Amino acid sequence: MRERPSLPRALRRALFAPLAALVLSAQAAPDASPPPPTTARSTASTTLRQDDLRVGAVAYRLALAGTGLCAERHPLTGFLFHHLAEYEPRDRPLMVARYGLDRGPGVLTVIADTPAARAGLVAGDVLLAVNGHPLPTGASVAAEPKREKWRRLADEAEGELEAALRQGPADLRVLRSGREMAVRLGSIPACLGRVRLARSTQVNAFATGRTVVMTLAMLDFLKGDDELAVVLGHELAHNILRHPAMRSEEGILRGLGIKGSAMWKREEAADRLGLRMMAAAGYDLDAAIPFWRRYLGKYDWFPQIFRSHPSLGARERIAAEEIASIRREKAGL
Repeated sequence: MRERPSLPRALRRALFAPLAALVLSAQAAPDASPPPPTTARSTASTTLRQDDLRVGAVAYRLALAGTGLCAERHPLTGFLFHHLAEYEPRDRPLMVARYGLDRGPGVLTVIADTPAARAGLVAGDVLLAVNGHPLPTGASVAAEPKREKWRRLADEAEGELEAALRQGPADLRVLRSGREMAVRLGSIPACLGRVRLARSTQVNAFATGRTVVMTLAMLDFLKGDDELAVVLGHELAHNILRHPAMRSEEGILRGLGIKGSAMWKREEAADRLGLRMMAAAGYDLDAAIPFWRRYLGKYDWFPQIFRSHPSLGARERIAAEEIASIRREKAGL
């Protein structure tokens, strides 16, 4: 949501010391073992963490249903990645022993009735190669001490699969329970729908340009999947519309009026497109305004001079206008 403005470093430390920095990747060990090996194709969901499955399923539904609203199409597969580097060093030996996550990027969640499920991928699989090209090992990515470096390498591995899928179904070499197997994975051209759930106490969500990151605290704050669709729809829309990710030092400048109008126009565009994706996916549009009232009423407490986003009143107006427009169109008026 990026509703908390980004402040200069000294002021940010003073205000947010109890919150620390946002952890952009999963830190807790998965809570279930992967399913046993199977040769039968399955269309059921499998996951190592139920929260990730919930977030991934809503994002997938929005991205697929909103296809007609997106100018650019991306391969949608229906599974989420996890990487050894995303885990705390103390947890990595367990991830290696349990899943072989040092060998390559892992499958965290497979959503039911998606190309990934139909291909036979299951949570706990590790991807070793795409079309005969080996992917970076999890160990090599985790060896990078700086977060920005290993995150880039992890994202590049995901990007290799996406690039292959743009050319058609991809032949994967997969590690499952200690043995290698072949999987042929297809995809569906749809909106950009990459999402990641972060283990953080900050009640927040944001778009990086390619991926939506939502915190577990935000997920806990939400009242059902309709509100989850409000948040994911808004952030997915930022990526779909190619809005730049806001750098940490820009928030206060925009709050002071420097490029503030452009920032607010982007937020309005994301609000409107997110609601249209929600409507296309069949979520309840009436969840939007109550969510904004609860969220902004609790977390948007800065004076206007420090704010980098539209006010609650503005968001209510935008949502009411767009919902009314969507319903008029649906009624053929």
